[in-house]
Amino acid sequence: MTQSIQQKPLPPWREGTFKNGRSFIEATSGQRVGKYALDVLVILVLFVILFFVLAVITAAAGLSREAGAGVAAVGGYALSALGYGFVSGFSRTLGAKAAGVRNLRYRDGKPMGPLQSSWRTLALALFWPLILIGVVVSPLTGSPGINANKTRFRSYVVADVRGR
Repeated sequence: MTQSIQQKPLPPWREGTFKNGRSFIEATSGQRVGKYALDVLVILVLFVILFFVLAVITAAAGLSREAGAGVAAVGGYALSALGYGFVSGFSRTLGAKAAGVRNLRYRDGKPMGPLQSSWRTLALALFWPLILIGVVVSPLTGSPGINANKTRFRSYVVADVRGR
């Protein structure tokens, strides 16, 4: 007895079309949350490493402990996000690889470059506490959330690259 494996049809909100007419599959909320969680974790680990490196450099430069800690904290956080984004712009972030998604330009479906990726990663690093609050509070308030496929004010989409 043979059984054919049939795939369930995708919900209509997951199917989208780039401006140039090519179709894509929108990532699920779970894929997005997993991607962002792993990326934030990597940024925080890089921040801790860079904080200590910059603290040693500022101490050797003769700055006071308070000024050195401030420079190390702000500089380490910004450099960890920008650096991680820049390096992952040549491929994908670790979170995107683990979740099976890719950030693609809505205009033509091409992947982000290193500069776009570094600025997007910096924005993620700055706003992840607000994103986390939104993810946790939204279901508790009964909010349906945002239908990502309908909000085209953004220039990038998070597409599922694993396919159906």
